[in-house]
Order: sequence, then structure tokens, then C-alpha cells
Amino acid sequence: MGVKTFSDNNAEVKYNFHRKAGRSIIERRPIFSTDGESVAIIVENVVRVYNIQTGDIVRTLETETSVNELVGIQFPEDEDYNLYSCSDCGCVTTWTWENGAVLRETKLAIPSDTKVLSFDLLDSKECFITAIGGSYKKLLHLGTYSVKTGELVHEYTDTKAFYTEILRVSLGWCNGDRFAAISNGTKCLFIQNLNQPHIRSEILNHNRFRILAVAAHSKENSVAIADAVGRITVIRGNLFDHMKIAREVMHWHFLPPLAVCFSGQGSYLYTGGMEKVLVKWTTGHLTSKANEKMFIPRLPGMVRYITVNDSHVAITLTNNSVVIASAQMRVVSTILECGGLSPAARAIGTSLLYHKPLGALLMGGRTGHLQLLSTTTDKVLYNVDITRMNSIPPARRNLLPLETEVTCAAVSADGCWLVTSEYRNDGVVYPEEMLKFWQIQKKTVSPFKLNTCVNLSHGGCNVVSLALNNKGEFCISAGADQKFRIWKRESQKGKKISWSCQTACYYSSGIAQFTASNVLNSFKNGEEYTPGEVEEFPYLTENTRNDIIKKLYNIHKEQSLFDAEVFDSNVKKDGEFDMGGVAISQDGSLIAAWFGCKLTLWDTHLCTLRTTLSHPALRPKGVHVQFGNHDAAHYLVCTTETCVAVWSLLSLTVKWLVQLNPTYLAADPFSNKMAVTTSSNDVYVFSPQNSTPILARKSLLNPKTGVFKLCTFGSTDGDDIRLYVMRNDSEVYCLEPEQKEESRLEAMSRRSLPASNFSNLLAEQQLSDVRAAAPTDALALDSDTSGHAALSQFLIASPHMVPPVSLLCTSFLQSMSGQQQPEEATEDQDDKMDVESNSSDEEGDTPKLNGPYAPKITQLWTPNYEGVKEKKLKKIIKEPFLDLHTTEAMFGV
Repeated sequence: MGVKTFSDNNAEVKYNFHRKAGRSIIERRPIFSTDGESVAIIVENVVRVYNIQTGDIVRTLETETSVNELVGIQFPEDEDYNLYSCSDCGCVTTWTWENGAVLRETKLAIPSDTKVLSFDLLDSKECFITAIGGSYKKLLHLGTYSVKTGELVHEYTDTKAFYTEILRVSLGWCNGDRFAAISNGTKCLFIQNLNQPHIRSEILNHNRFRILAVAAHSKENSVAIADAVGRITVIRGNLFDHMKIAREVMHWHFLPPLAVCFSGQGSYLYTGGMEKVLVKWTTGHLTSKANEKMFIPRLPGMVRYITVNDSHVAITLTNNSVVIASAQMRVVSTILECGGLSPAARAIGTSLLYHKPLGALLMGGRTGHLQLLSTTTDKVLYNVDITRMNSIPPARRNLLPLETEVTCAAVSADGCWLVTSEYRNDGVVYPEEMLKFWQIQKKTVSPFKLNTCVNLSHGGCNVVSLALNNKGEFCISAGADQKFRIWKRESQKGKKISWSCQTACYYSSGIAQFTASNVLNSFKNGEEYTPGEVEEFPYLTENTRNDIIKKLYNIHKEQSLFDAEVFDSNVKKDGEFDMGGVAISQDGSLIAAWFGCKLTLWDTHLCTLRTTLSHPALRPKGVHVQFGNHDAAHYLVCTTETCVAVWSLLSLTVKWLVQLNPTYLAADPFSNKMAVTTSSNDVYVFSPQNSTPILARKSLLNPKTGVFKLCTFGSTDGDDIRLYVMRNDSEVYCLEPEQKEESRLEAMSRRSLPASNFSNLLAEQQLSDVRAAAPTDALALDSDTSGHAALSQFLIASPHMVPPVSLLCTSFLQSMSGQQQPEEATEDQDDKMDVESNSSDEEGDTPKLNGPYAPKITQLWTPNYEGVKEKKLKKIIKEPFLDLHTTEAMFGV
């Protein structure tokens, strides 16, 4: 038998670029399935179905027609086996819930330049939508359409509601007619009769505050609204006449609530907002529990949407998660997607690191946290609390207080040590700044354990860059105070490990003038505020140009709430000596640090300046710097805002320089490869030894939708490349080799087809471990050879020539299955050995089955029916037919 290998080692490796994680799951309101076992969540243009108990993805529903995004999903009240959705372009898709197949797609009869904002089903035949665009300009288009044909059934032109980003729609029943309650962030609540377009009303909030959320009762004539001052008002009566209604006010929230929802029977009301607390109110006819409230406090984000069924509550939070709780207000599971950064964290930037022992990406999370994202399952494994601080409660005069954020992070190549820096500077009190060293631990609660915490490591100035050596023995931290400090790991008495600062290095002649900020030298204990002082807050009653309420609705993607200059510039600006990136060489002997446009090299052990590198193309300021690794360890790669340069440490000259607009530079600690991303979303993977890139991918995504800001290398096999890049501070993409088939073997056998169906079950080649030759008995070798021949004859025989299974002894079938049984020592052992030797002699002339891929059989036997019969007759003669002792015990004889 010959073997030929198909493989082409010179073939170019093809790479795929795809999104790993970071999709927003909080843009739209989720819904529960009719059986109550899963929840459906809109994720951009698809629908993900999650299991309630485990939080895992069950399946994904996709549309046949390509759409930009989905605006709503719902089960109709008159059927529970189909799921309906609508896209922003008016394409209604119907899925069968049992198998997720697309049953029908219908295009609504709306103008092409109209964007659908909300989608609600009246039944399985009609739907109510709100849209903007076309000839409507700033007014909302309200209409009822057929989901079967897409035709317009009713258009409600009398209701003139202006469009704002604060839009909530809920459908209910009043006097036997279906109505839509619409709130657009103003003082008015719009009620529109869907069966009779001429019947409508506008209910003005009695306290003149803006209405932010609305929910309609599923059976009774009532709606619940939430206003900007924090009050929940339940309105009952004839909703089509504002003079015939009654109000019930419930007030617990101190800040604007963003979501309100009735329970299925309407006996409870759920509310939530900026306090990060879910409140369950007792309403309706439960007089024995009047004014009773239940809470789920300390939620990780502000509440955006609330969905309720008979047994569970789904709470959509601004940290890009959905919390599933029971009706008894106990958290069951959490559906979490990476992202959910605060505006401050998005403004100052986050970190993207690869942790090899855990096989996960370490990236920014919600306020004061880092997330561990698994690269194999694409799930968030841990939320690591870095700051370990309670969130600062907001107030009406400051709806979004500035909290302590994680600014920088670095991890050692072996993954044993993690270094983080945190910072807070509100411009009033002295800045809060800490440097923390974490050690990996084998626990399920948290993968890292805090080892050392250094308060004010840079005197209250923000840390702009961190670097750890491969083994985590020492660390470099660069701060806005224009210094970098060297931290070393030391073992104290009792084998206790801690980190301490060895020295601080700076390039300028003095440092006193650089800490002359009023925040650092003339700080106060707090703002001057008189208790009881009457203040006016325009956001409570008016839609201002810079509406803070509107920004809070989109806080998960809003950056204009925060000024990065105030957060990061607590020292006097001096571009000549501003600190940039820092790096440590592979052997740990050199430190590279940017001071303005000067790239400096320092001795690690002596902490002295060795040399300064400068070039006209590296002005005005350096940004990143990385040492090469392995055979490129004598190169130093640096970037500015406009170019990438490679220095040779042997000659202290620029080896090559490329004009780009780099955004980030990353080095692989386990190879000589480096990667750089640009502002046009180009990715280049190169070696410092050559200016020709190893891998180049240009314009992977549209820069208008987001720019690659971070990248890191993942673990690979051989010379393959796996690169992770981050866009928009949460979207993680991966550039990796496409899955390819391994080199396969083609067997060229002497026979073209197997002679029997049974031989089809055996592989053409059977590989086994190679063992050294050992001296064996000649008789055993002859028996093994004859057994191979017998088995070969049995397999090659035609099917009709194979004896029936009933005639095959058990030992033969066991040997075919690979099972071995110890031989029993019986009185007729001599006879048994004679039978085996005779059979071996009879089959001794059979051709041998040799070759490297010959079947490996541990026990062989050929049928010898006469010997078996003789053996059984001897056994019957020697042993009695009945066991007298057994029969006496059983029958009492």
C-alpha cells in the first residue's frame, strides 16, 4: 500500500477579519418567549435568544433581506408561535418560533427616506409604527399598517408630536378600543385611538415636569408615566378626555426614572432609572399590600428598559447587560456583553491586553472595572473590580458625577502579574490617584488578588503609560508629572512579596513648575453650597439645546458629557517634556521613555540616562515605543502622530521610517512581530528587521463609524498571526487565519473497493505507536501471523459466505471489538492448548498481512468447530447437570 501526502507549504495563508464581541444589546427593549424559558434581545440587525437560567445564547434569528438595524420585536396576542420584527427601513419579518425559520417578509408602504422609530403589534394582522423623515420633517408620522400586505390602514395626522430622541410608545385598551400612549420628552402625553383616528387627547403633566417614560395597562383604562423630578403617576379613567381622569402619585425616585412597566395582570408596577435601583410597586386591587415596595439595589448600571412576564423581570442596563430577576426580586442570571464604558473612560481611553494563561482579553468595563473576555467562547468571564469603591450618588445639580476610572493597565508576558492605575480629578478636591499590583490566583471569584496598593504614586498626577517585563519582576510607570518611576518586586521576611519604588527619573532640569496647578496646590474640601438653597434646573421642564436628559438616554455611547482635557491636564502644559509611552527591553537591561520629542534610553539597574535619540521627523511629540523581541531584540520601534520609525540599538541610527497616521503600536512578546493601526483603519503586521510588512490590510472598516485605537497579539501556532483590535472602545475584532484542512493522506490500495460491507467499517490506514522490537517466542509469532491471515480471509470473504453470528463464539466477537479477557485455568487446559496449537498449525501456510498500516489485533482466533464441540462434550461429562446444593437451597429439597 502506498501513501501520498497532499500539502503545499508555499501556499499563502488567508486571513479572516470578523467581529468577536462588543455589540450593543441595550438599544431596544427585550421580550420574553411565550413559554417563559428564554428572552429575545435585538442586537443590531439580528435577534439573539438567550436562556433565562444560564444566560447562554440558544440561537440567532436573522432576516433574509439585508437590513441596517431592527427597531422592535413582539409576539402578537392572538398567536404565540410566530415572532414579528420590524427594521428601520420598514421591513417586517415573521419567524416561526419553534425552528427560527423566516415565514414571511413584508415591506411597509412608507417612503424610502423615512426611518421607523418604534414598532408595536395590535394583533397578527396589523401593527402601529412611529417614523420620522420624508415630508414629515420634525413631526412624528403615526400609522397603522398591515403586516400581511404592508398597506397603510390608518394614518393619524391630528396628533402632532415633535420628534426627540426621548421617545416611548405603549399600547393599551380604553373603553374597548385600542390606543397608543406616546411620550416624547415633553410635558404632554399623547393618547391616540387606533380604531377611530379622530379620537385623540393630550394629557398635560400636572406638575409641569417633562414625561420621560410611559407604560399602558394591558387590561384596564390606565397608564403610568415617569417625569424628570422622579415621580411616578398612574392615570386612570377615560383617557380620551383629559377632564375625566384621576391621578395617583407615587414618589420614591430622587432622580429621573428612565423606564416604567406594568406586570402582566397589572397588580404591580416596576420602575427604574439613574439610581441604579429597580423598584416594584404594589398597585391595583391588592389593598392589603398598599404602598408596599420591593427593591433590587446596587445594579451595575442605569435602568433603560424593563420587561415583565408572569415569573421573571428583564432589566436592561447602561453597562451593556441585561439582568434577569425573579418575580420575588431575586437576580437569576446576567446576560453581559463587553462594553458599557462610562463617558469618562471613553474619553481618556481604555486598555486591551491578552492574558495568555486565561486565554482571554483584558479590557475596560464599567466604572472602576476591567473585563476578561474569553477568546474561545466570546463571553465575559469576569468583571474585576479594580477601584473597589462605591459609585458616587448623583444629585439633581450634578446628574453625572465624575468617578474614579481605570486609566492604564499592563500585564506580564507570563500572565502572573497585572498593574493598574486609577485616577479621579473633579477640579475641586485633591486628585485621587493609585497604582495597584495584582497577582494571579486560581480561584473562581476573581482571577487576580491585590498585592500592593500605592496611593499618590505620582503625587496626584495621572499615569499615562505602564510597562512590565516578561517575568513581572519590575514595572515602569510614567505620569503627567513628567517622571517615570521604577518599581521592583521584593520578597520580605516570611516570603511575603511586595512592590516598592526604587527611584524616579526625569529628563528636565526641574519639576516644581510643572505641579503649579490650582487643583494640586490650592485645593478645597468641596464646593460652597448652602443647604436649602433654591436652585433652578432647566432640564426638568425644558428641552434645552444641550439637553442632559437626552444625553443620559444615550450615555452608553455618549462622549460629549465629559471633557478629557479637564480630566487629564491637571498639570501645566509643556509639550517639550510631556511623558509618552515607556517600554522595557526583552532582557530587562534597558528602559525606553518618551519625553516630548526626545526618545531616551535608561539603564535599568543603575537608573542612569544612557543616551537620547532624536530625529526631525519625530516632532512634535512621541506617542508609543516598543522594543523588539527574539531575533529583533536590538531594534526599537516608536511612533508619533504622523510616522513610524525603527531605531537600531547597535548603531543608534534610524533604520527605516514610514509616514503613517498611527493610532497604536503593539509588540508580540513571543515572536519578533509587531502591529500598528492607523486612523484610516489600516492594519500592518511587520518585523523591525524589514520595512516590508508581513501582513497588510487596508480600510478594514469605514473610519467614519469608528477608528481602531487599540490592538494586541493573541496566541498562535507557528508563524500564524492572530491580532485583536478594538474600535469605539468596545467593539473587538479579530484578524486570524481562516480554518484550513490538514494535509490529508490518499491511500492507493491493491484493491479498488472492499469486498464486504463489514470491511467498510475499517480505516484504510491504522496508525499506532512505534515500539521497539523485543524478543518473542517463535510459537507466539507464528500464532500471531496465522491469526492475521485468518482475520484477513474473514474480512475479504463475500457477505453470503460469512457464517451466521449465532455460530461465532463470544471470544471471537470480543477480539474483534478489541476487548481482552484473561484466560481461565480449567482442568482441560491441556486440551485447550492443543486446540490452539492445532489451529495454528493448520493455518500456518496462510499468506502474511504485513506493512506499516496493518491492523493491530491483540487476540486472534480462527473457527475450529470440531475442537469446540469436543471441548463442550468433555465439560458436560465431567460436571454434573444439576448442582445439588443449589437446588436444595432454592426448592427446599
